[in-house]
Amino acid sequence: MSVNAFKQILLIFIVCLLPPGGLLAQSLQLESHSLAGTKNQLPFWLWANQLGHYDRNSDVLQNLRITAFNQYIPGDSIFRFEAGIDLDLLIADNTDLRFTQLFGGFNWKFLQLQIGAFADKEVYAGLSSTNGNLAASRNARPHPRVRAGFNRFVPVLVKWFSINGFYEEGLLNDKRYSEDAHLHRKALYLRFGQAKSIEVTGGMEHFVMWGGSHPEYGKLQGWDSYFDYVLGSTGDENSLMTDQLNVIGNGYGVYQLQIKKAWEKLHAVLYVSHPFDDRSGMELDNIVDNLWGLHLAFRNKQTAIEDLVLECFNTKNQSGKYHLVPDENGSAHGRGRDTYFNHGVYKSGATYHQMAMVSPLFAPVIVEDGISMGFENTRYTGFHIGARGALSSTLQWKGLLTWSNNFGHHDGNGGSTYSPSRKQSSALGELNWIPNAKKISIAVALAADYGSLYDNGISTARLGAMLSFNYYLYEKD
Repeated sequence: MSVNAFKQILLIFIVCLLPPGGLLAQSLQLESHSLAGTKNQLPFWLWANQLGHYDRNSDVLQNLRITAFNQYIPGDSIFRFEAGIDLDLLIADNTDLRFTQLFGGFNWKFLQLQIGAFADKEVYAGLSSTNGNLAASRNARPHPRVRAGFNRFVPVLVKWFSINGFYEEGLLNDKRYSEDAHLHRKALYLRFGQAKSIEVTGGMEHFVMWGGSHPEYGKLQGWDSYFDYVLGSTGDENSLMTDQLNVIGNGYGVYQLQIKKAWEKLHAVLYVSHPFDDRSGMELDNIVDNLWGLHLAFRNKQTAIEDLVLECFNTKNQSGKYHLVPDENGSAHGRGRDTYFNHGVYKSGATYHQMAMVSPLFAPVIVEDGISMGFENTRYTGFHIGARGALSSTLQWKGLLTWSNNFGHHDGNGGSTYSPSRKQSSALGELNWIPNAKKISIAVALAADYGSLYDNGISTARLGAMLSFNYYLYEKD
């Protein structure tokens, strides 16, 4: 670590420890997490959806963390500023000190600008297998980006119709096959009705990996082709042949649907996330591929079950077994074998620091010479159950259970690259003790895996545990 980098980190430590009213002093938390797993790996639910804090290929590791957050409103201003950090010291086979999150933001009325490495907000009580979105989970470390858009749903003309959305540009600055690639993301959501009657929210998110440098093709088209990338256009005569035959860059996305109904003691949400990787997916050739979820939030205080999430998922179809499909005129067009979130040019796929940016069930990540080469398995079916509640005023619990049947990819001959399929089960149970003073919390988690997905087709049982200590120096109101 350079002297300048050390000075910057030291300065941030000092700023964090200022009394409330300091730059980042509104909320400050110190954490210690000790993890261990058998057979040289951590079980799935000890590392998945943890913002890339933990490497699954470590059997023992120690994580020390400082998180701080502040919102500042100058006087009676309508402006609001925010900033946050998540600084991690990871002690394992390779010790690493890094900022998992480091960001700032600016809000004016319903508009927002965010800059830095920040995570998407957690939804469905943090119990979903992929934060309700197949294309954007909280699994990998956040990448640096700039996002501009709305900070909430905004009514349009009438109370029962509102919109939300954002426009984002980011940089994938990790070690990857095509270096220095950009990641564009935009989202638009429409909402009808209100939760007390029934509320329906639908929208689309579109991602494009673009630019950067390819080890064989050299520097790829950049800002001069920006609008072709974000509009999903085909490439021009200066593009790679694959981009001239398809769309330029690595485009993918999801359709999202949510139906919500609120009663006095129960809020129920049904949600669907539908992936697409090209035109065939956007036109719903793969209509059977979805994440279906149900979140039940019970509003009785300190009940044994406060939140329950049930999910089932299927990504087997991928618009068909064969890539080239004859049309009415007998010409062959590329429709099937979508291989979600992988790509021929951007071979690292939708990964960041060798972890899935999408649902962690797209796994395992292929790693060659320390570089991610996408996902070995993108076709799976299964279910997931998550629940949490309170056993007393100071003792909380959480449980996760996931089962999947994995098929690899379509092999081009009507079969699957995993034959037979590989089944995988993963479970976690956690107890969290929070004294009435609420200055500290102590959590113990036990996890277990059984299956052949992560062990080259060999059925393997794996156990693990985590012990966590959290100390809240002070918290925001």
